[in-house]
Amino acid sequence: MNISWLIEGKNCVMSKASALVWRPLTHHIHGEAHKYVTELKVRIGRRKTDNSIDTLRSRAAHSVLDSWSSTFQDPTYRGSEFLEQWPDGRLLQPSYLNGGPWLSTFGHSITEFARVCQCITGHAPIGAYYRRFKINEPHGCTCGAALQSRQHVLFRCRNRYSVHYPRFLGDIASFMKYNPTVFGFNQDPSGVG
Repeated sequence: MNISWLIEGKNCVMSKASALVWRPLTHHIHGEAHKYVTELKVRIGRRKTDNSIDTLRSRAAHSVLDSWSSTFQDPTYRGSEFLEQWPDGRLLQPSYLNGGPWLSTFGHSITEFARVCQCITGHAPIGAYYRRFKINEPHGCTCGAALQSRQHVLFRCRNRYSVHYPRFLGDIASFMKYNPTVFGFNQDPSGVG
């Protein structure tokens, strides 16, 4: 098996995926764009490296995050059912690095993350959700409470294991591990869905 194209490493880019054509980065549009940006005479920052693609990408990401954070302060954007999260005494901020604080907290498990999202956004399959959307399912909790709400499940339900009240994202992650079926849809016995 010929893998000589791997030897060229990070300085090459696939320019035609269907034919597996590798070309040096300097002879490709990405290389040309990188060269153009790094050789700009008008600097964006104080140093020449401030024009690098990584720096520009980071600045764009921070700009988007700042915009999202300010927009998210508006309750009409955020929604009325969003569960506030405070890690280490601060509002949880979104991040694009390493899956961000949300996904990385759950070990990149899509299943756990989906359950957490359903909990945080108020779209978990529990009594309060069924009542709100007029779904013909029981509204009460298995412990006997009249309404199975998110607050009831997290803070009051005696059928759930919790060492303490989950206040931070990590606490909710632990709560989900000890309660693997909470805030998740029941799996169809036929294996569909």
